[in-house]
Amino acid sequence: AASPKRLERLYLNENPLGADGVRAIAEGLALNGNLRHLWLSRTGAGPAGAEALADALKSRKCRLQALDFWENGAGAAGAEALAAALHGQTSLVTLELRGNGMGDAGARAFARMMPKNAPLGTLDLLNNSISSEGRSSLQAGLASSSANPYLVLFEDGIGPHQQHTSWEAKGRANAP
Repeated sequence: AASPKRLERLYLNENPLGADGVRAIAEGLALNGNLRHLWLSRTGAGPAGAEALADALKSRKCRLQALDFWENGAGAAGAEALAAALHGQTSLVTLELRGNGMGDAGARAFARMMPKNAPLGTLDLLNNSISSEGRSSLQAGLASSSANPYLVLFEDGIGPHQQHTSWEAKGRANAP
């Protein structure tokens, strides 16, 4: 007998799911330990969708390894919920949150998370209205993190389609 197929990757970018649709996906994520990669960029999730995903990430059954959540308007509240959910979380290694308007409050939340989350290898916070104060918080979080994640940020003075990474600051051209 053939073994049953398991859904490990789900690509839903640019579908108008809204907060309710993302909440339904998150409820399934909390119950299903098979999904490893989830793409939910530009779905209109807002802060409520980000908070629902944060709740799912706290589930012991959730084994998600990569979450792409670009341009969903998560704001500071959504970023704070996601960062809090990652305290001690052991499976997520890539979190892409470009263009969510989290500002310095979101940056501070992720800075507090860094020392408490060793598995996270890539954190993409490009285009989130993070000021030099927020970047300083993130650099302090990186300094106290044993994981040394690949952090992607927008830097003032660099062109609009360029990025600055924590690895560049350490003399490396790109992520491992």
